Amino acid sequence: MRNQDVYLFSVGPKTPPSLTVRPDELFEVEVRGSLADVEDVREVPVPFTPESEGHPLSPVTGPILVQGAEPGDAVIIDLVQITAHADGVTAILRKFGVLKEEFPEPKALACPVRGGQAWFGGRIPIPISPNLGTIATMPPEGYKPSYAGPHGGDFDQKDVGQGAKVYLPVSYPGALVFFADPHAAIADGIISGTGVECGATVKARIGLAKGRTIERPIVEYPDTIQVMGMGESVEAATADAARAALNLVAAKTSLTREEAYMLLGICGEVRIGTSPRPMMAARVILPRPILDAAGFAGLP
Repeated sequence: MRNQDVYLFSVGPKTPPSLTVRPDELFEVEVRGSLADVEDVREVPVPFTPESEGHPLSPVTGPILVQGAEPGDAVIIDLVQITAHADGVTAILRKFGVLKEEFPEPKALACPVRGGQAWFGGRIPIPISPNLGTIATMPPEGYKPSYAGPHGGDFDQKDVGQGAKVYLPVSYPGALVFFADPHAAIADGIISGTGVECGATVKARIGLAKGRTIERPIVEYPDTIQVMGMGESVEAATADAARAALNLVAAKTSLTREEAYMLLGICGEVRIGTSPRPMMAARVILPRPILDAAGFAGLP
């Protein structure tokens, strides 16, 4: 099933769904790049200011209504395939990124995607690893563009890519899933504030776990479980992710809480996703073979 070409710059609980799917039904959607509707990056307002509200950054594909999904359920979004489009571009935006005071002048640079690589400035090849910077269910308060939370949102985690399964809570009937901000390539931490921004074709399935509430995004690969955390600083996001990972390991294995904490110190890898913003996001990456050796009971 394929969606209509509907792109919104914000969505809310009353936004009509652009697509309705059955649980586990394969569907395909087109997701526009975050800079696709920006003619000149010098005209982009400073992010996270009143002037930036409603500006056409990161157009949204969705909402996608999942039949049978109700509050208290969880959805499992299986990203079967993400195909990056050729329109790659990276940029420096005004007062955005880790070194925003050192690079005050906005600038864009073409990074066309071809042959499995993004060509930085048309001349330096970078292997692509397409991902989605934004993947979410509708949050209780409605979506606020560029913010992350328990619903998902704009968390810019490098590993939310092809082959990942993303677990998210359901707050509204139908879940109202949406995608935005695809990248052909991006680094954890996103020092400059942008990756290779581009459009993408996404093939996915959305599974439904009835009555299995989760509190935050979790990313699953065959070899890892990745638990996300959010906070107003890197430290707060890291602590939130670490606490959530600790709670998961203690609840789903035979380890005591103290043993789980020590195990995280040995094999729990921390990654910072987002560049500086009001709500930071981080994740703790847990190796599945070690969890299984501890008697891991599986995710919801």
